[in-house]
Amino acid sequence: MTKNRTILRYVIILTGLCLCGLGTNFTLLAGLGTDPWSVFHVGLTNYVPLTVGQVTQLVGIIIILLSYPLGIKAQIGTFLNMFFFGFFYDMWNKLALFPEPTTLFSQFFYLAIGVVILGAGLGLYISAGLGAGPRDSLTLGLHRYLGLSVRFVKSAMELAALFCGYLIGGPVGIGTLIFAVAIGPAMQYSLQVCDRYISSLLTEEQEKLTPSSDQV
Repeated sequence: MTKNRTILRYVIILTGLCLCGLGTNFTLLAGLGTDPWSVFHVGLTNYVPLTVGQVTQLVGIIIILLSYPLGIKAQIGTFLNMFFFGFFYDMWNKLALFPEPTTLFSQFFYLAIGVVILGAGLGLYISAGLGAGPRDSLTLGLHRYLGLSVRFVKSAMELAALFCGYLIGGPVGIGTLIFAVAIGPAMQYSLQVCDRYISSLLTEEQEKLTPSSDQV
């Protein structure tokens, strides 16, 4: 029973990361600007012979290494996030199932779809309970090491990634601002849905194994 629940966790996290890759693909196809880390990753592709997904993986590895001295030990979910987020982005990009938008309306539509899908993917990946991704792990490490709030550290990292990405030619635009405002509500709604439906699936088996007061 426990084995089935473990398999389900891996299915959920991989599905979530697949959606994250698809959502990021949509936001970049929109051509209006994307999230701060993707701005940085795309900017780096101007200087290294790697795909956006491969750069995402490389940055993830570096962040995992930087987190270790701060007392943050990577969990299985951290490594899955590091590898599969970039892998799935490149997969969707190579499949090229969706044409590039040709009108301003279609650009905003792609951006909205991307935010919704990415928010859903983040909710799924987190609900699996297999550990935070590299960037969130570093956020927690700096929070504990520096004694600063998680919110401040998270915002500082996002702004640093955005600024560096802008300097090296990453796609910054009105979409970046829209993304910053919209991704929080999209992710929060996704987490609420996952908490209502998926969390129960992951704990149901454990509850079945725990005898009720009537059975004792």
